Amino acid sequence: MKQIFGKMNPIMINFDQRIFSFKKLIIMKKPFLSLLLFISITSMAQNIDYVKVSVEYTRLPLKPVNKDVKNYQPLIIADYLQKTEQQKTDYQTALSKSETDYQLGLKQYFDKRKQDSLSYENSLNVWFRLTPQQQAVTPRPLMPSSPIPTKVVAQEPLLEKTFNTELLASTYIKLEGFSKLPEKALIIQMNLSGFEKDEVKSTTQKKQVKGADEKTIETTVFVNQFNYRHIIKLKIIQPDGKFIMDEAFGPSLSFSTYTSKDFATQAELDAYWKTAQTSEILNVQEKIVLDNLRSINELLNTNYGYVKQIRIVPVAYVNEKKLYDDFKEALNNAKNGYALIGKKENNAQGEEFLRKAITLWETALKESNPSNRKARVDEDVTESLLMDLSEVYIWLNDFTKAQEYLTKLDSFKISMKERSYKNSMKAFLADQNLRVIANK
Repeated sequence: MKQIFGKMNPIMINFDQRIFSFKKLIIMKKPFLSLLLFISITSMAQNIDYVKVSVEYTRLPLKPVNKDVKNYQPLIIADYLQKTEQQKTDYQTALSKSETDYQLGLKQYFDKRKQDSLSYENSLNVWFRLTPQQQAVTPRPLMPSSPIPTKVVAQEPLLEKTFNTELLASTYIKLEGFSKLPEKALIIQMNLSGFEKDEVKSTTQKKQVKGADEKTIETTVFVNQFNYRHIIKLKIIQPDGKFIMDEAFGPSLSFSTYTSKDFATQAELDAYWKTAQTSEILNVQEKIVLDNLRSINELLNTNYGYVKQIRIVPVAYVNEKKLYDDFKEALNNAKNGYALIGKKENNAQGEEFLRKAITLWETALKESNPSNRKARVDEDVTESLLMDLSEVYIWLNDFTKAQEYLTKLDSFKISMKERSYKNSMKAFLADQNLRVIANK
C-alpha cells in the first residue's frame, strides 16, 4: 500500500494525463461539440409528414325544408318594367308635344310675318309720299323681325336594361339536391325592383405611376363616380303555400360605387364620358343584377341545398422505417375510410375503417410523453395524433370528442402549417355541428 500511494503508479499517471487531455479537448472544441450535441438532439425528433386525402361528401342544409319536397321552381319578375314602359310613354308624349308646339309656333310666326309685311308696305308707301325734306328728317320704315321658332327636342331617357328573366332564372338559380320541376315544387321568386343611382360626380384620385426614369411617382387623375344598387325582393314558398321567406334580399339594399377610367385632365374625362356614359351605365345595371343573383343562389344552397363538396383532409403520420408500423396501418385505414365516408351507400364501411384508425391512434396516444424527445410518442408525434383524431371525429359526427382533442392541441406550439390545418378543422367542426343538428 505504501508503495502504491507513496509513489504514483505509471498506470495512474497515464490515466490522469488522458483525463487532462480530454478536458482540454472539450475546452478547445466546445463550439464543435455543441453543434454535434444539437444535431444529435435534433435527430431524435420524429419526422412528421402529411398525406392529403380528398373527401367527397354532400353538405347538409342549415335550414332543411320538408323532406317530401323534391322539386323547385325559380321565378324572376321584373317589376321595374312598368316604370320603363311609363318612361317610354312619357317620352313619346314629350316628343308629340314638342312637335305640336313647334308647328303652332311656325303658324304663329308666319301669321305675324304676314301682318308685319302688310304693315311694313303701308308704312313704306306713306314714307315715299313725303317730300325729300321730310324724308331727310323721317327714318325709313324697317321690316319688323321676329325670331324663327325652334323645335324643343325632348331628351330621350336612358332606359333600364331589360333581361330574359326565364334565362336568368335557369342560369343563375340552381338549388342543389333538387330537381327543377313544377310538381309540388319549392317556389323561389325574385322581384327586381329597378336600378337606382345617384348623380354622376367628377372627382380626383391619387395614383402611383412610373415616370420616364422608371421611378414611381404620385399623380392626380380625374374620374367619374356614382353610387348604385338594385333591390331584389326574395320570396320562398313551400308547396303548401307557406312562406319560408318574404323580404328584401339584404345585400341588395347596400349601395356600391362605380368609378370610371381615370384621365390626366378633366377635359379628357368629359370627352370620354360623353360617348361612354350609356354603355358604362348599362354594364353596371347588368353587373349588379347578376352579382345579386349569384349571392342569392349561394344563400339558397347554404340554407336549403344539398351541395356536393370536396374537403382536403391532411392525415399526419410518422415517416420512419422502424417502430411506427401501427401509424402506417392507421394511415391506410384512414385513407380507405375517407374514400368512403362521404358516400351514403358506403358510409357504414367508411366509418368502420375510420374507427380502426381511431383505435390505433388512441392506443399510441397513451404512450404520449411530450417532454421526452427520445420517446416514441414525443411532442411532435403527440401533436400529429391530436390533429388526426380531431379531424376523424368530425366525420363521425362526434363533435364533443373532436373538440376535446382540438382543445388539447391548444397547449402545443404548432407550426404555421399545422395552425392553418387546425383553424380549418375548427371552422369545419362548427359548420358541420350546426348542419347535423338542423337535420336530426
